[in-house]
Amino acid sequence: MAQYYYTVASLPTVQLEQEPPITIEYFLDACSYTIKEKDFHILQMATILPEGKPSHPAIASWYAWEMTLRNELVKMRALNTGFDAAQYLREGDNVSGPFDAAREAVSSANPALGEDVLDRARWRYLEEMQMGHIFDMTALIVYYLKLQIAQRRKVMTVEKGTRIYKDLYNRITAKIHQSNDGEL
Repeated sequence: MAQYYYTVASLPTVQLEQEPPITIEYFLDACSYTIKEKDFHILQMATILPEGKPSHPAIASWYAWEMTLRNELVKMRALNTGFDAAQYLREGDNVSGPFDAAREAVSSANPALGEDVLDRARWRYLEEMQMGHIFDMTALIVYYLKLQIAQRRKVMTVEKGTRIYKDLYNRITAKIHQSNDGEL
């Protein structure tokens, strides 16, 4: 198993509550020069959204955890809204751990607090995954996933959320208006 002492040691610390110290593009560019080509392709496959077939045990572990979290969220939201959860559940290995985070997120006072709960749970899981992996591929994969979460949090602002909400609200009311022949 390859060890990437220089690459990992040169990375700045990424923290959940702070703006990412580097961009995703910078990280990938640096890795493209310092790790094996095969490992670089594996690293690029690591995304915070489970998709495709995992190409590394650390990615498989992350995907299983994240898929379980998402399925738990679907089940809990279905209970609250009365829709059938079965059509939204995704196949995957169920793992223990995400249930409490999903429950806390669903019961949060607002969506922003719920997202924060989920991100903190994701971060904790990545910290657990990293234990015992200092300079190997798992360390790089975990770093990359953390960087993606931090980057996602950076772009989630009140202003952007308000704009998206208003756009969605306007589209829904326009459809209602159209379906009622101009009468609300």
